[in-house]
Amino acid sequence: MPLRIAFIGGGSGGHLLPAIAIAEELRCTDHGSQFLFLTSHRKIDQKILAASGVNDSNSRTMPYTAFSSSRGPFSKIAQLPSVWRSFRLARNELKVFQPDVVVGLGAFASVPGILAASRLGFPVVLLEQNCLPGKATRMLASRARLTVFGLPIAEERIRNWPSPTKTCGTPVRAGIRSLAKLPVNRDLVRNRILILGGSQGSESVNAIVTNAVCMGKLVPQDWEIVHQTGDAQVATIQAQYLRHGIIARVAAFLPDMQAELAAASIVVSRAGAVTIQELACAGVPSILIPLSTSAENHQMLNARMMEHIGAAIVVDEKNRMDGNAFKAALERLLRNPAHRQQMAHAARSMGTPDAAFEVAGILIDVAGQTAGSSMP
Repeated sequence: MPLRIAFIGGGSGGHLLPAIAIAEELRCTDHGSQFLFLTSHRKIDQKILAASGVNDSNSRTMPYTAFSSSRGPFSKIAQLPSVWRSFRLARNELKVFQPDVVVGLGAFASVPGILAASRLGFPVVLLEQNCLPGKATRMLASRARLTVFGLPIAEERIRNWPSPTKTCGTPVRAGIRSLAKLPVNRDLVRNRILILGGSQGSESVNAIVTNAVCMGKLVPQDWEIVHQTGDAQVATIQAQYLRHGIIARVAAFLPDMQAELAAASIVVSRAGAVTIQELACAGVPSILIPLSTSAENHQMLNARMMEHIGAAIVVDEKNRMDGNAFKAALERLLRNPAHRQQMAHAARSMGTPDAAFEVAGILIDVAGQTAGSSMP
């Protein structure tokens, strides 16, 4: 029988991209593998899945839950009907699909579906990519056969973790993994700054970068700028560059991240776990601007880890109107190729290009154990 895996969660590329990388690996092992993706209703989920190619005749993708990051007791009470509807929908889909393993991808969008899977008795594996396990992962851990971590987790945070754990690194797609084979010193022949605001873009990153670059005339004329802005600001940012006589390639979304990272000398980015691993595989120095509203400030923890090993410079977006910290960081990297090389080697040291292969093997083992335990 073909392997059947259900992936539950979404709301951003950081949650879906590791699942897609794992699905690709599973297909390499078993071409008949079948997947069910239960995601949030955010448009970015459907965009990422459509671009991935996993939504074929052997897979089904569907939004099953409204995604909300609202805080406070009243917002939680208001969400209860939606959670209940999501639970019932997930339960019905899982009953029909009959997965061998259910994989929780983290965040609120994973919770109703993983609860349904647990109630139905399907084996659950949780993926947690960040340095600080999220609330959803912590809440669901007691229902999991295994929790698989991406970035290293401090021992005191998981000393009494309610399920077995394993750290494998963050799964990334085959194209990104191939960057780990490229020589780090290729930076010497590139002159390109790549600016990323995450899968949906970031108004804060856009403002910090354009204020410094346009007002300060920091970037030499022989350098290129590629800026991913998100849908809302692509026209505004393009006009701002043109108004200041700066030639830049501006796009709402960059579908070929492998090519973009391979051509980059410096990356300005958020600090989600997937982005951290992409930078590590690419071996590229970065200026990280963590999302200040990320749950429990986990992006800052991710970024500080990279800064600690000398792979990145961290800029706090709360100081966005000043911009001096970002300007100083960019000037430092532009003027010092040797320092960029040191940072590139440090970034590469964090690469775990085999993570998707390793996690795929774990899921196959869990499926086998489940099948074996059900045999007479």
